[in-house]
Amino acid sequence: MKKDVLDLLLCPSCHNPTLNISDVSYENKNEIRTGEVRCTFCASLFEIRDGILNLLINPGCEIIKEQQGWTILEKAVVNTDELMLALPYAFGDKHEEGWKSQADNFNLIFPIIKIKSSDKVLDIGAGRCWATRFFAKEGCHTVGLDILLTKYVGLLTGDIYIEKENVFFERICSSMEKIPFRDNTFNIIFMSATLHHSSYISIVAREISRMLKPGGSFVLINEPVKGYLDRNKASESPEYKAGINEHLYRLGDYLTSLKEAGLIYKIYPYIGGYALPIRIINKIIIKIFKNKLGKVRVWPPLIYIQLLLFKGVLNLFATKPSGKLNL
Repeated sequence: MKKDVLDLLLCPSCHNPTLNISDVSYENKNEIRTGEVRCTFCASLFEIRDGILNLLINPGCEIIKEQQGWTILEKAVVNTDELMLALPYAFGDKHEEGWKSQADNFNLIFPIIKIKSSDKVLDIGAGRCWATRFFAKEGCHTVGLDILLTKYVGLLTGDIYIEKENVFFERICSSMEKIPFRDNTFNIIFMSATLHHSSYISIVAREISRMLKPGGSFVLINEPVKGYLDRNKASESPEYKAGINEHLYRLGDYLTSLKEAGLIYKIYPYIGGYALPIRIINKIIIKIFKNKLGKVRVWPPLIYIQLLLFKGVLNLFATKPSGKLNL
């Protein structure tokens, strides 16, 4: 942790911008590795360990179960530093299948994010920090946030990228429903396959809107959507059975939450399975209107129909209006 990240933070106990370093036990060339942060207003103490500032206070049973569940799943497969460095392009039979969709959609969306080296970026649900480090490579002041610490599933994985790819980004341990950052802080907030782990997505959307600067962007990718004709249940997934907080939300749940938070959204195509009727109609429309549609992968109305009726992956950009300033 670098000292200047405190300029972005709020005390999670009293919500005041009054955090200061009270102890540095060990510091290397990159950051403070071990120490303590104290709130000068309420005197709460927070630990810095392995460069990660832990601001997760009073975690509920859902968070504790999620932490335990991911630890169980991490031990179920072989993880290595080399695999982490390859993400999202995983290798090995047990990894490739699970990561292919994430890699394809990240590769589709990341290049069209308008990133400036001066941007402040928050990656919510950063987990292994595989996506966090791509923003850091663009020169952004980047922060990865997650409830998980365990190496190969949580924030401790960040050390692999910092040490072997010569990048730096902050890691903060906190929940996504109570994020300890100040209002109007970030130019970009990013989430990949994360939002459905919250039981309160409308609260998360309000937190995102609060922390975005006016004109800032929220980028949501790889988010599973349940259609009205889809009979799959979250309880059938191995993650749910391991104790992880899994939900299958409908498209309207996501869009209503963003709209109520004052964000203006635009849905993008995703790479993955589309229902047969959607594929047939899309092929016909693209052929007939090729000159007008240009390089459009999927006719936009069909993306909505796919997500509403069947199932799919939600990729979207949302913007906080330029005139909306949190005071």
